Amino acid sequence: MGEGTDRVNGQPASGEPRKMARELETEITEIRSRLDRSLAELDRRRHELMDVRLQVRRHPMVAVAAGVTVVALLGGVAYAVWASRERNKPISKARRFKRALSRMVDKPQKVAKSEPTVAEKILAAAGTAVATMLAKKLMERAFDAAGRETRPAGASSRSA
Repeated sequence: MGEGTDRVNGQPASGEPRKMARELETEITEIRSRLDRSLAELDRRRHELMDVRLQVRRHPMVAVAAGVTVVALLGGVAYAVWASRERNKPISKARRFKRALSRMVDKPQKVAKSEPTVAEKILAAAGTAVATMLAKKLMERAFDAAGRETRPAGASSRSA
């Protein structure tokens, strides 16, 4: 086993075994040292990534946007639950029934809802397209700003 094998890095064996062993030991120590530095850097970055206060300090607008989104979602859910309970109360049902009857008497042609007109369809499609483009632009700006904040001055986008 190992007969005729060159050194680990592919260089031919030269010289005495003790010298080769010392060279291998030095090479292993250097590789281990580089690996330790890389692992230490990865650990530091992991700690920074998981530090919520640091991330909020570095990216305050993203934190505000996330907070507003969470509050809006929670508020929407709370409102939906409240509105559902209100709708199921007998008084609310009676009011809605009264309004429906009065609408039916006033405008019987609108009792059965018709298909949306062509203009309404076009307006809905245009509104959806505008909202999509606006959301895309806002997200691009947010990501561009976040990318500039994380990159140190003078650093290129490619790492060595």
